Amino acid sequence: MRLKSVSFKIAILFLVFTAVFTLFRSSMSGIFSLFYAKNGIPDANISSIKSFQNIGIMFGLLPAGYLADKIGRLKVLALSSSAIATSFFILILFGGL
Repeated sequence: MRLKSVSFKIAILFLVFTAVFTLFRSSMSGIFSLFYAKNGIPDANISSIKSFQNIGIMFGLLPAGYLADKIGRLKVLALSSSAIATSFFILILFGGL
């Protein structure tokens, strides 16, 4: 009976974290869209940017799970954080892209 209670608590915690992160991702997507629009980027280009982001996320998640099993989750998190920081750095430096 105790194991079932712990499993239930883990499942609820997972669902709460998933809901919070989904809400954060959705709200940040909207904030980025407003930022792009404010800086004069046409709606068609904003849609293209968001599409490429989603495609990049999809292709990034596939090897990330495999790599997490092989080299460790912490190293994969550090690598993905570095890639995200680099992309923002490029966006800041080359705003005309």
